[in-house]
Amino acid sequence: PVMIEAEGLTKQFGSFLAVRDVSFQVPRGQVVAFLGPNGAGKTTTMRLLTGFIAPTRGSARIAGIDVQADRIAAAERLGYLPENGPLYP
Repeated sequence: PVMIEAEGLTKQFGSFLAVRDVSFQVPRGQVVAFLGPNGAGKTTTMRLLTGFIAPTRGSARIAGIDVQADRIAAAERLGYLPENGPLYP
């Protein structure tokens, strides 16, 4: 079964297009990472997947739950450690 699904995720801040039409699926039980240069859209994509920000277009689902429809239920099923996470030094 699919655990994480992005479908046509797009995020625009004014005239700046941060993420354009990103689609992918991650099967249950798989550990993944985003790799790429600064400014590639990794952090914005994660913020879209976690419901921290809303997409301009597209959708994200965690364990079949639409992130925009029920952010809390989706977040309960996703482990995410940002680069500057809320951990002690």
